[in-house]
Amino acid sequence: MPGTPDSHEIRDSVDETRAAWATVRPELDTTAIAVLGRIHRLSRAVTLLSDALLEPFDIGRGEFDVLTVLRRSGSPVAATRLAHLLTVSNAAVTKRMLRLEASGLAERQRASHDKRVVLVDLTPAGRDLIDDALPAQLALEAEIADVLESGDRDATEDALRHLLIEAERRLNG
Repeated sequence: MPGTPDSHEIRDSVDETRAAWATVRPELDTTAIAVLGRIHRLSRAVTLLSDALLEPFDIGRGEFDVLTVLRRSGSPVAATRLAHLLTVSNAAVTKRMLRLEASGLAERQRASHDKRVVLVDLTPAGRDLIDDALPAQLALEAEIADVLESGDRDATEDALRHLLIEAERRLNG
């Protein structure tokens, strides 16, 4: 981008991490940290920014993610399926659901076909809240992604897709 320093002229926290490892353990190949370390730090930074953005809605990024899955689904989702879709543990879904139920934004009920299955759904208040919060979250993410030019964004999206497919393949065995 015009006015933006070349990526090799600026350093970030991952560069500092790699430099420290090169000093302490020079035999280690930290090349993957250059990509995956940045993905991890970027994810954490966006989560923190999202939490601050969502504070007026009285939800955090974890609850936001539950509400968005439920909103997209259009029907109740099994709690175990929700955990899979969010790549979190069943316990994490339970913790998020306790907060969402206490706020009146989502509800759980046993499935009529199998009482062992817990179904999760939005309440009308949850639907209204996510419909209000989603545009603000999308705007934040667009602002961050806009530092990339169109071609860089497409290449980054493609590269990240490959990495995600490999990680999910390993995760899901």
